Amino acid sequence: MITREQKVKRMIEVAHLYYEENKSQNEIAKVMGISRPLVSVILTEAKEQGIVTITINDMRSSAEQIAEKIRNIYKINTILIVPDETNDSVTNFKVAATAFSNYFSKANDGKRAGIGWGSMIGRMADYAATLDSRTNNNGGALFPLAGGINSVTKDYHINELVRIFSLETGREPIFLYAPALHDTSLEYEFLKKTDAFEAIREEWDFMEQALVSISNFPSYPDLGVRSLYGNALTEKKAVGRILAHYFDSYGRIISPAAESTLQASVKQLRSTDVTAVCSNQVKPQCVIGALRTGIINTLILSLSLAEKVSVISF
Repeated sequence: MITREQKVKRMIEVAHLYYEENKSQNEIAKVMGISRPLVSVILTEAKEQGIVTITINDMRSSAEQIAEKIRNIYKINTILIVPDETNDSVTNFKVAATAFSNYFSKANDGKRAGIGWGSMIGRMADYAATLDSRTNNNGGALFPLAGGINSVTKDYHINELVRIFSLETGREPIFLYAPALHDTSLEYEFLKKTDAFEAIREEWDFMEQALVSISNFPSYPDLGVRSLYGNALTEKKAVGRILAHYFDSYGRIISPAAESTLQASVKQLRSTDVTAVCSNQVKPQCVIGALRTGIINTLILSLSLAEKVSVISF
């Protein structure tokens, strides 16, 4: 019977042959003059005694690990994380380019797709204008997810965004000539009875994908919603919006006193494949609230913003 000291010495020798010299267990058995099953037992004992410790080095990129963490927490399908550039402006353009390539990929050819508004969707249109050639598409259509608003920035001229994207992708453009925001619910109810609304409502009911941006609250433009919400957005601690759907950090939608905004409903958005794109100016709490709404299937954002989202919990 061998002593404890001899056992330890044998474990060290077997471990050295196996892990450092890469010898097989059969080779070690011959060298040591013991059976192969005993070699396996000795290696197991070496790990149990702490003589052998195994460290697993995860060689995946930081972005992949962060994306996996966010996917697991918020249960969404896809996260595309874009490396940060020298400044926010360049980073936002790269995020927008990634969003364009993903949303208008060949895999999505022929789909009927809704287009939202916002600075990042405007940057996607800017990127589309830089492309050399236009792509012919077999079918498919593009249409607004909301009516228009009076804004000095083209990022909220939603019919124009639809026009630019349709030119680049070859999809049929469908325009909506109606305001998004109405002074009274009576105006809104009247609009809902028109043929124009019925046509766009049908598109929203059966759309196969939707593109939205995530915006902070408060933000520019503020959409002039004070008359619709009063103090509710402040009192209920709104952190952001998708289209003109405001939400808090827990993803709860904050409803106006009376519905008077022409836009795809939360129910319609939750029934399709929604891609959300974020600028580097979006606050991490806003992104988290948006993810918790249950609307988003694909999220596209910068690495620095993704890092902040992945470490915040409340």
